[in-house]
Amino acid sequence: MSIKSPTITEEVWAQYAEVNKGRLMAAVFGLSEDESEVVLKGTIQRTNGVWGSLQSLFDPQHIAWAAVNLPYSTDSGGLREKFFMIRWVPDSLTRSTMRETVRLKTSGVMLAGDLVNAFTRDGAKKLQANDLSDLELSSVLDFVSKFE
Repeated sequence: MSIKSPTITEEVWAQYAEVNKGRLMAAVFGLSEDESEVVLKGTIQRTNGVWGSLQSLFDPQHIAWAAVNLPYSTDSGGLREKFFMIRWVPDSLTRSTMRETVRLKTSGVMLAGDLVNAFTRDGAKKLQANDLSDLELSSVLDFVSKFE
């Protein structure tokens, strides 16, 4: 069984660039209904207290990818921001057959190669999330600020 990579829409590339430049805090991308395209699911503006809004864009029955530019303060009081990727392949994802579930979960890791390559090119860390607990702000901050 071969897995065909979906087309990444221009809107996805445009919102990816906005996050990478720091104009948005986050953009979440997912597969279209027919799984032929990676499409924009939502964006989060750069304001305080919006992490819960970002978490709400991750559906427990759909794979997704997110570009995030997270501002934070270091223990020494410095201000930083990190650009990183979230790859969302929820453990709770189920389909009508086990084969279809496995195909979709595998797709979440393997698809969107051009998008993942862009994250790599731009030096982004990659966070694998399988449950909403993986997206708790304290855990994410630990991940992005490691070695600082």
